[in-house]
Amino acid sequence: MRTRRWAVLLVLLSSASALAQLLSDRGPPLHRFVHRNTFAARLNPLGLIYDGRFMYRQRLFDSPKVALRDNFLGLGLAPGASPVFGRIGVVVELQPLTILGFWAMYDYTQYFGTLNLLAEYPSASANFSDSAIRSRIPPPHITGGTMLTFGANLNLKFGPIVVRSQARLFAPDFKLRPGDTVFYDQISDLLLANGRFAFTNDLDLLFQTRFGLLAGLRYNVGVPFYGPENAPTVDNSTHRLGPFLAFRFFDRDGAGLNQPTLALVINWHLKHRWRTGADSPTALPYLALAFNMVGDLMPLDP
Repeated sequence: MRTRRWAVLLVLLSSASALAQLLSDRGPPLHRFVHRNTFAARLNPLGLIYDGRFMYRQRLFDSPKVALRDNFLGLGLAPGASPVFGRIGVVVELQPLTILGFWAMYDYTQYFGTLNLLAEYPSASANFSDSAIRSRIPPPHITGGTMLTFGANLNLKFGPIVVRSQARLFAPDFKLRPGDTVFYDQISDLLLANGRFAFTNDLDLLFQTRFGLLAGLRYNVGVPFYGPENAPTVDNSTHRLGPFLAFRFFDRDGAGLNQPTLALVINWHLKHRWRTGADSPTALPYLALAFNMVGDLMPLDP
């Protein structure tokens, strides 16, 4: 169908972004209850994570035009877990157009003290390499805190070509040890300043086939912002680039378990204090493998 050909394929990978989860052959009903669950494993840096969304969405207006029809306002819960931490958050979504969506999340995260994380430091010039974190002398710190995140998703499609941007602006507020002002965030692979914002973006240029395969390139940038109390003498921003592959096994609008998708990212670090030869070999890529599944918790309105 024409609407299916123009549908944007959306895949989440180890990240906390709230993607649109569009229907393929129709616009959204007035009321919709949805879920999305992602399981991901990662190397360089090492990681294993579950990320979930359970959302209520209300359509803003009815439109037959493909560019306008997938619109909604949503509210829901965002659980997450790994061997290092557990998280629960509240998410608000606003999607005024099919191609453009905004979201915000406020969550509480509890670190368990495993794997020497949360790794805290007094200065943003500290050594937060994998080797340094593993050999840290301070005993594990069982602590927690909150994170405020704002996100924007842009998805464009020109025939089989998909251009996608997933941007996040986030600020942590954790209970650190006295004298420490920064900590290593495993998800973003950044050394974050407590109480100040950081920015990341995944920019994809992809080719979408008719049989469920999505292939192309992903460019990732990460930029932590610091205040005068922890201004570094070095640059802690990061850049990665490399292949992105995803395969969707099937797509059935309204199914409780739908759009099972397997995704693989192989990115090389173009810029990183510790992953371009200082601690990890430059040739060792960032590897991430994720399985994502979405669905409707209630039957769709006719």
